[in-house]
Amino acid sequence: MAFLTRSELQSVPVYNTKALRESTYHTKTASVREHIFLSHSHKDADIVNQAVELLGNQGVRVYVDWKDDTMPAVTSPVTATRIKQKISSCSKFVLLATNAAIESRWVPWELGIADEANSIDHVAIMPVRDPPHVWQGNEYIGIYSTLERAEDGGLAVFKPGENRGISLKNWLLK
Repeated sequence: MAFLTRSELQSVPVYNTKALRESTYHTKTASVREHIFLSHSHKDADIVNQAVELLGNQGVRVYVDWKDDTMPAVTSPVTATRIKQKISSCSKFVLLATNAAIESRWVPWELGIADEANSIDHVAIMPVRDPPHVWQGNEYIGIYSTLERAEDGGLAVFKPGENRGISLKNWLLK
């Protein structure tokens, strides 16, 4: 198991540039079954598209709030209401967990909404190390599964305290 690094994410090639401009990432797969809400800090815009590409390669759609034209230009209670609705309508929730995301006012709130709406089994934290610093997760994040590199190099979801996980693809099918 290994956390992803910012430089590793930055090196992921982004192929579907048209889809990345849209609020929902559509893959080449004809039968898209799952939908992920990607929670993140806007300060991490340099790695959001790459995270979408990694997740989208599993045949899922990924929702990113600032790519949604229906979101208000200025944050307001309407923004919060729409985010709650989107989180509830998505079958999975992934937190792109950088130091900036953990410090955000919105991200911990979104995580709480996802926990309540989707259950803990459908929430995964994707920790991103930011060399030369380490990832500094808050204690409460330790109760959630993590999305990390497995020994075979693929992405897998690991329950807290366990070193055996399931592939990202299989987690998405649950």
